[in-house]
Amino acid sequence: MRKYFIFACLAIAIGFFMGKTFLEQYDGYRGIRKTSSTGEILYFIKYGEYSSQEEMERETINLENYIYNFNNGIFYVYIGITKSQDNLLKLINYYNNRGFITSTEEYLITNETFLNELNNYDNILNNTEDDVVIASICNQILSKYEEIVNGNED
Repeated sequence: MRKYFIFACLAIAIGFFMGKTFLEQYDGYRGIRKTSSTGEILYFIKYGEYSSQEEMERETINLENYIYNFNNGIFYVYIGITKSQDNLLKLINYYNNRGFITSTEEYLITNETFLNELNNYDNILNNTEDDVVIASICNQILSKYEEIVNGNED
């Protein structure tokens, strides 16, 4: 009986330390961990955060197109999406030249249909410097995101 008790205590101690080590790997980590083989990390250009829908609508009235995410009582507004660092800089400069103060966030997106569409738009965006084309592509990307990704959540 004593032999089983020692083995049980040893197994509990080993399990405790393995669990503690495993959980410490994630303690304080605020980034994105890629967990899906089909997903990709995309850069979202954030326009602002608002505490009410009325405030969001009032502050975004000058925007041609945007998407938003409601999380923990806050409305997060995004005005651009890309997967390329070069295109990210191009879009940030485009919006900064228009007087918009932006920041970027990274999200893991696993919707393959949207990722394929974004690849096509990113290729076009990569080969242009025309502001009209950049604005049009941003609007199309946001519309596709709303249609494909957000449309699947209903």
